[in-house]
Amino acid sequence: MMFNKREDILAVKLEQFLLGTHGSESYNLEDNVANHAWNNARDLPVSYRKTNSSLLDQIRNPIIAKQIQSTLISETGYPNLILGAYLEPPLSLEEIDGESFLELRAQSPQKLTSIQYPYQHMNTTDGSIDNQKVAGACSRKGAQWTFPTLHPKSLDNYFESNVFKRHNNFDKRWELAAGIKSSDNSLRGKYCPIDADPYLPWIHDVFPSNDGSHVEFIISNKRRCNTDPKAFQSDLTNLIPQVALMQPIPVKILSATSYSQAAVSDALKKLWTPDSRNKSAEAGSEAFFLDDDAYNPPRYILATSIDDADEDAKFTRFICRFHTTIIDESSGEPGLRKIVLGETLSSYPYNPEHANYMKRGSKPMLTSSEQGHDEQIWNSVYTVRCPVPQLSNDGEASNGDVLSRIIASGESVNDGIPSQYLDLIPNGESVNDFIPSLYLDMIPIRTPVRKSRDGFGLPGVKKSAGFDPKLAWGDAHILPRVEASGRWTNIPICLPPKMDEDLAVDASEHKEISEPKQISGDSHDNKNKTHFLVACVWASHSFSTRGQTSDKDDSSTSARLREFLAYHTQFAGFDHVYVYDNSDTSTSNLTLAAVTDLFPPHHVTRVPWPHRVCNNNRPTHSNPGERSSQYAAENSCRARYGPTTTWMASLDVDEYLIPTGKEWKNLREWLEDVTRNEDSTKILSFYQTRSLPNVNLMVPYDGSPTMSCAVEISEGVSDSMCLMKNPEITFMETYNCEPTTHPKPKSWAWRAKKQIYRPDFVMNHFVHYSVVTRRILDEPMEGSPRFAERSPFERRVDELNEGFLLHTKTTGPEMTSKWREKCPRKSITVGKNPCKVGIPSEEIILGEKTNSLAKGDDEGSSKAFQSNCYRHGRVMKEWVPKLEAALQLMSKPMGEQQRL
Repeated sequence: MMFNKREDILAVKLEQFLLGTHGSESYNLEDNVANHAWNNARDLPVSYRKTNSSLLDQIRNPIIAKQIQSTLISETGYPNLILGAYLEPPLSLEEIDGESFLELRAQSPQKLTSIQYPYQHMNTTDGSIDNQKVAGACSRKGAQWTFPTLHPKSLDNYFESNVFKRHNNFDKRWELAAGIKSSDNSLRGKYCPIDADPYLPWIHDVFPSNDGSHVEFIISNKRRCNTDPKAFQSDLTNLIPQVALMQPIPVKILSATSYSQAAVSDALKKLWTPDSRNKSAEAGSEAFFLDDDAYNPPRYILATSIDDADEDAKFTRFICRFHTTIIDESSGEPGLRKIVLGETLSSYPYNPEHANYMKRGSKPMLTSSEQGHDEQIWNSVYTVRCPVPQLSNDGEASNGDVLSRIIASGESVNDGIPSQYLDLIPNGESVNDFIPSLYLDMIPIRTPVRKSRDGFGLPGVKKSAGFDPKLAWGDAHILPRVEASGRWTNIPICLPPKMDEDLAVDASEHKEISEPKQISGDSHDNKNKTHFLVACVWASHSFSTRGQTSDKDDSSTSARLREFLAYHTQFAGFDHVYVYDNSDTSTSNLTLAAVTDLFPPHHVTRVPWPHRVCNNNRPTHSNPGERSSQYAAENSCRARYGPTTTWMASLDVDEYLIPTGKEWKNLREWLEDVTRNEDSTKILSFYQTRSLPNVNLMVPYDGSPTMSCAVEISEGVSDSMCLMKNPEITFMETYNCEPTTHPKPKSWAWRAKKQIYRPDFVMNHFVHYSVVTRRILDEPMEGSPRFAERSPFERRVDELNEGFLLHTKTTGPEMTSKWREKCPRKSITVGKNPCKVGIPSEEIILGEKTNSLAKGDDEGSSKAFQSNCYRHGRVMKEWVPKLEAALQLMSKPMGEQQRL
């Protein structure tokens, strides 16, 4: 049955008329609450709205959803609302007695720049829209693939690699980000808007929590992308607001009694207010929508102290407006009406400013625009949560969590029209046309960045030495209405992560899935845990190494991933591996789906991840690298899937966690013992050294000749000064040659450590380090090491008796050039040129004791080579044979590269 909103709207209007509230800035919130127009535990109209049951029924009704989809397609070509952004002019600051004072943001909606970001249709070769093949914005893994995080591939020639770049093209990038028409007008709506409005968060992922209580955002700090002040001063200055977004501020709802205050009344007169002539702020982008006449939003004011702020707004930064679309027939003709379900104020899982303050030797989050890069890696990625509004459904007993339960159940995401649409999104992900019926607008609360290290309102800091909110914005700084504010709009609310896993299990032909057993002695609450040990992997079908200047990418990932997944899911004891597939950013049209599809969905999940690395330079470059895509992917995996697992690891496809000692059958068995006997241990660190390829297992390079690797073919046999991996031998066996004995050197092997950690303890993980943990909440006055957690929470893994990390990073053929001249021989001194191939010791076998003589390779020389690496006996005798047998039973993905 089609839902008719007419009676509901008329009832609300009648109530407003009797109260004298509609359209008035001075309406009495207390009277409104008293007359039950709104319900809220803290007497605020934004987060607990009493709604007609028909509205929530419509959100869940697939028939009505399809009618809405059909109408949207006829208007926009898409079955759902399109992601958009409103860009706001820079803040105006007034100098008063040498201090910068934040002026009111009095702009009208017409002063904002509106841009839409239609996601790419993978339907026609010319890029035109084919309405019969349009997918929804939600895949089973979310809508992260719809966000514009960097420039499109078509601009690669213009925005070249950062390596050795001398001109940053800032003006051109700003023009494209702002959507300004130019010779590149075809790119309008395809470029990330952050450069043009740096108060917009650089969103990489968004998803609802499993219980539907909040929507979580994974946000990167774009100011860290280019930090060489000599070349990127314009970026560093322009993107300062990106740092402000990590600094919470106190806010409160403007109360009814505040309207009579002279300062508040004067401020309201300066701000834009909607009237009958300018009510529609969506005109131009969604002009076919009717307004939500029943929604009367609150007004927000910046508080001047933490105590003065509302209880849930003491440490906030964003207004979160939730809305849906309904079919409305009140005008006689069916149309679409946008219904605001409520507004909430954001929160942080932890205060980033507090975490920065407690780091030993840390600097302020921002010292000056000339600061350049620093080692404060904990400020690269952060998380923001938008609480879901509490709705009370007429006729349904509830504590206000009706909307949360709808989101948690997946009922707010509907299938498309099966007979009309394909189930593909870019990069081939099967989505079954998942189309959202709930959306969120994210409105940043804009204030200048704080430059003092002690921030504002931090535990133990009585008063900030460099920040006074009364001097910064005063007692009557009222925020503009949402319609007049820069913001992200129509962010789709897709399935919660657990719903995706449940669908994968249901679709699997394998039925041996079971809940993880409760480990005796484990004091943690594992009630909602579906896994014991999982891994997160960020990978691409082909990729460029740090600082790479050549056009040739490494295309070994498919073969490596196949081997990595087989070992860790079948032998190491991992329950699940989440593969964040970054292939869409490469020049290849291939993805990793052909590999991940070889494994059952209850063991391997592929998450499309199209966000590009913003800077791939080496760390020692004058403009150091910032692998933004990797850092965001790792934190997305932790936030999405951490709540349902006991232990988690972030690994690369060239890394293997190998159990050692005689008693552990696999890594999981050892980890269960740790869980049982070490309640305080939350982080287990594997020290890392880069292994060498065993020269005895390599073959002469026979690829295309290069300057370093000339190839001569004599009687059908290639002769080269370079070596390459034998495609018939596994990576594990080839690289089972450690450059040091165990235990690995403590002095430097910790720098690139990898960790297994408890995700309910680690709140921010950065590749090698657990940079923010729950200690920031449990012991807020406790100082924190920069790149480690104090004992007993973090400890090193014993390589001799527990396990070690085998790092099989690719040694390319050019690195082996003239290896016979570079590798040391017994009794012969060689130059300083490094030997990049492994000469395995025959005397020392890791994990064993042997007395055999070192043989080396003495062909072509009277002196044998001197060994420079050590094989691990258990890898040779146990894990390599098992892995080879498993791979033989598994088909190879189509197009897999054989020459690696």
